[in-house]
Amino acid sequence: MSDIASDTEKNNDGSLFNNSMVRSALAAMSPEQKEHYKEIGEKMYNSVNFKDSEVLNAAPPPMAEAAAYVIEGLKSGLHPSYLDENEVALMKDLYGEKWYVKWDATEEEMQKIVVIEDLNEKNSK
Repeated sequence: MSDIASDTEKNNDGSLFNNSMVRSALAAMSPEQKEHYKEIGEKMYNSVNFKDSEVLNAAPPPMAEAAAYVIEGLKSGLHPSYLDENEVALMKDLYGEKWYVKWDATEEEMQKIVVIEDLNEKNSK
């Protein structure tokens, strides 16, 4: 009997993921890769209302484009305190009231624009 046939008989629980190929793929992944796929799965699962077959938190295209622009800036090192009021409102809509934590900013930092020179002076004292 082939490995696939015996695997199917042993794990005939109807699960697509309960097979030797999936177990092998999981075993070959690094912890970082597993965490990455876990995050993707959570985002996908949390964005769908399976009962009513609706997509949740789907930003309208102009909002999604604006958000992508702001997020790219943040990923590139722009400090969240440099965003204007509209950009901050957009981030709040997408990520909640404490959106800035995602980019390692504090509530205190959001009250004023953080200047790198100020941080360097503060650390040298």
